[in-house]
Amino acid sequence: MNDSDVLSKLEDLADRLGINLRYENLAKGPFRSSGGYCRLENKHLILIDKNDSRKKKIKLLAKSLGRFDLEAVFVPPALRRILYSAN
Repeated sequence: MNDSDVLSKLEDLADRLGINLRYENLAKGPFRSSGGYCRLENKHLILIDKNDSRKKKIKLLAKSLGRFDLEAVFVPPALRRILYSAN
């Protein structure tokens, strides 16, 4: 699985879990952030810097999604290994 496939599968997993993804320019504005998981108005949200490399986006998404209970969700074994190795 290449990085593009991994990123796409992680985005799909976030969607299936009901987690909103927002790709923003996080280096712009008065507050600097590297992105990650947060809750906004009782909704799950993962902020990702749209200027980050694909590998960095994968690492951030995997770490953020690894916080959730994924036992009842089908996750391909290769993707599950990526999620567990990020946490």
